[in-house]
Amino acid sequence: MPFRLTRSEVSGALADLGVLIPLEAALITVNGLNPTSTLLGVGVMYIAAGWYFGLPMPVQPLKALAAIAIARELGGDEIAAGALLMSLCLGALALTGLIDKLYAIVPTVAVRGIQLGLAYVLIRGAINLLDRPMSANGSETSVSILQTSLPLMLLLAPLVLLAILLLVRRPLVPASLAVLAAGIGVGLYLGRWDGAGSLGPAAIDASLPGVEAFGVAAAVLLTAQLPLTVANSVIATADATRQYFPSQAGQVTPRRLSLSIAIGNLWAGFFGGLPLCHGSGGLTAHYRLGARTPAATTFLGLVLIAIALLFGSAALSVRTLIPMPFFGMLLLFVGIQHIGLAANVERRTDLIFVGLAGMLAVAFDGNLAYAAVITLALYWIAQGLYRLRSPVPAA
Repeated sequence: MPFRLTRSEVSGALADLGVLIPLEAALITVNGLNPTSTLLGVGVMYIAAGWYFGLPMPVQPLKALAAIAIARELGGDEIAAGALLMSLCLGALALTGLIDKLYAIVPTVAVRGIQLGLAYVLIRGAINLLDRPMSANGSETSVSILQTSLPLMLLLAPLVLLAILLLVRRPLVPASLAVLAAGIGVGLYLGRWDGAGSLGPAAIDASLPGVEAFGVAAAVLLTAQLPLTVANSVIATADATRQYFPSQAGQVTPRRLSLSIAIGNLWAGFFGGLPLCHGSGGLTAHYRLGARTPAATTFLGLVLIAIALLFGSAALSVRTLIPMPFFGMLLLFVGIQHIGLAANVERRTDLIFVGLAGMLAVAFDGNLAYAAVITLALYWIAQGLYRLRSPVPAA
């Protein structure tokens, strides 16, 4: 496959940073992860996964694991242990072929429901980011119009979203790059840059988590993350590939996705990096904003590796330059686009179960695993009742 880095590829490459950067920055600040190891692992994984699958395969943090780790302020050992347990489980599912059996029995309607639930998670996350303060000191940034004080974000958000929509349709410049450039400009204007400090990478050490760390990770992190990863990172991603990249769908099988995630998490487990997965939401982000080939993710991977090596020691200064609401606007656009992916069903009656999964995702505060299990159970019950009521054809 030839390497051609067009404006659309660059735009699509940067589209999923609204998920990656906030979680990575929080895990560095709250949990003490190594700032060089995090982005270095992500960058290498982006390049390897793109060429392994032959398309712009997303690389994202394990969201449930990261959210719980941040909320509980777990240490790096527990996070590394969680990554290794995820690697072990997904590797076992792939090598035994169980992941293919799960993919075969999970109906499309349940996958669509997971994708609708993920749209809710993305939009909710975007709203949280949009609500973050623009200034470095946490104060509200306002502008005065006709003697009325309005939040700066209230004025910028509609303009930025309109610019994304226009640039996606007519890519004069990469849409996501334009948004990030605007964010840099606003960040500099608001004084968010406090100097890079010392340049160069932070030192990386190899280590194995202790036994206690594995116990905590198994009880707290693995139980929440594994069902979500199987549902969204494997099953829903394979399904989304069939829609966006039908010619490459044969390369993106559940087994290959599981193996990719298993191998990718070895770095996080041994070198204190970021626990990783793929995801249908990330694939939507890359595709909708213009990425079509591994050139996009190779470009992004090289950028992340450069940042890791050049600015590892100045991690927080670099990562907080762009106000979080700008990442929120990228994430909001992706979430809205994901609703369209979820609505692609064969029968209108299937929308009942898709909508049910979406409502359950809201009811369980974004827990897609619970939503998927309940939707599956009700779908199979409905199918069983339908077969019982259907007349048996005469011999």
